[in-house]
Amino acid sequence: MSLLFYDDSPVFGGHEVMALLGLDAVLSNDPGPVRFLAPSANGKLRENLAALAGKHPHLEIELLEEHSSKLESLRHLVRPARIRKLARRFREIAPSLVVAIQGNLEHSSLALLAARRAGIPSASYLPVPHTNVEMGARFGAVRDLFCSRLINLPDTYITISDEMAKMLKERGTSVPVEIVYNGIDTDRFQPGDSPAACRQLGLPSAKVRIGMVGRIEFRQKQQHLLVEAVAADPTLVASCHLVFAGEGPDSASLVEILRKSGVSGTVLPWTDPAELYRAMDVMVIPSRYEGLPLVMLEALSSGTPVLGSDRDGMRDLLPPEWRFQPGDVASLGAALVRFLSQGRPRPSADLVGRVRSTMSLRCFRQAFSSAVLGLVPGMNPPLRTS
Repeated sequence: MSLLFYDDSPVFGGHEVMALLGLDAVLSNDPGPVRFLAPSANGKLRENLAALAGKHPHLEIELLEEHSSKLESLRHLVRPARIRKLARRFREIAPSLVVAIQGNLEHSSLALLAARRAGIPSASYLPVPHTNVEMGARFGAVRDLFCSRLINLPDTYITISDEMAKMLKERGTSVPVEIVYNGIDTDRFQPGDSPAACRQLGLPSAKVRIGMVGRIEFRQKQQHLLVEAVAADPTLVASCHLVFAGEGPDSASLVEILRKSGVSGTVLPWTDPAELYRAMDVMVIPSRYEGLPLVMLEALSSGTPVLGSDRDGMRDLLPPEWRFQPGDVASLGAALVRFLSQGRPRPSADLVGRVRSTMSLRCFRQAFSSAVLGLVPGMNPPLRTS
């Protein structure tokens, strides 16, 4: 018995962070030889895989010459030789199961096509199954048309929340879908001394501190909407201080938008989020789309309330009064005013308990390993989670 993991994305993303944690759990169960095919262009992925191989000698890494593109589904049609070539390699490796790590439906779809051609069972780890239109991609409708043939390629999907499973069904998949919730370090993300955290980060203690953590990129994360929502209400302008932590292509634009808006705010580089959550009165996730955001789980585990777009993992966890219409500045502003008028309530004990008891790293490792190894014929070992 052997396993083959495949990821051809040139960019290292959050879904790969979780996938590698899951791979570590699989390797800890000593399932036999495990091979990972990764693109040479993704240096961060190669670096993390090398560290795993040092820990688990039965992990073999094989580098791919090519990587996926934004028009991957079209490339499958015009370059079918790529599918045949990879299928031949899969037959040589002869794995019991191919696991494709997919940042979206197109990434690593080449592996699913090759596995089907080679007659090898396959599974997709797909945390974010949104359409290109929903993600705001260029030529999204055309790309989605070509992507429609990819939805039923794997024998099984593994995704990260009830909303994501529902979305896969709505997109037309007829194969089984297993849910493996993301996991966080619940020992690290706990309530703490808020004034001390404010002092450490240099944040004003007299204002309502509203935070966002993540890549600064307006198309998906939409940091600018939070600035606009606060700027539109003089009461919010007078009482609130925005805190953004992260880096990305729109970092300079965010600093400029804050300056022009007259809204009090701080833009921090990547910093220890555990301290940031303790310092915040509330976190906000105004994203166009998400999976099951780790930022939300970390904040809730820390006892920090979260306001989020009414979709995806936010809809799975957050109470209705903590959600607002995606992309709607007025709806976001109203949610902030409502939250402040209610006295800045903390998350309920039930909500915090659910995160800490079912979405810990231990739970994720056990569930991911069980899901993957459960798809291998004849594989039913006692699973280890440490």
